[in-house]
Amino acid sequence: MGVRRGILGGAVLVAVGVWSFVQATGVPDSGAYLFGTLGIAFLAAWYVGSRQYVYIVPAAILLGFGLGILIPSWLSLPSGLEATIFLGSLALALVIVFLMYRQHRGLLVPAALLAIVAVADQVGLQLPDVAQPYFVPLILLAVGIYMLAER
Repeated sequence: MGVRRGILGGAVLVAVGVWSFVQATGVPDSGAYLFGTLGIAFLAAWYVGSRQYVYIVPAAILLGFGLGILIPSWLSLPSGLEATIFLGSLALALVIVFLMYRQHRGLLVPAALLAIVAVADQVGLQLPDVAQPYFVPLILLAVGIYMLAER
């Protein structure tokens, strides 16, 4: 038996291929499937590999992102819950990673921010319209930079 090799490169290509098929068939919210399949690719790399933290964080974020978009449409939920479910799914994903790797407390900061904004959205305190498109990208950038800088 040889040394176990990484699977992330092949898994990412398969994920993009699956998304391309989904998009070609005209499935609504096909972009969400890209995030979900990429999340599965990172989850597979984490599972097959040495269970590294650097794989499970993107897996959780990408799966949370994809599911946060798809769940409202799958369940035909009332209008107004989309943003709450989306932000809540990202917060939950980060909390799950923290529960798996408790030494990485830094993930609780973006999880708390996402949860607060999700709850605020439900009680009618939305982010200003100008800030809404930038909130999630800023959280993703912050988590990515945190992962790059953390030792």
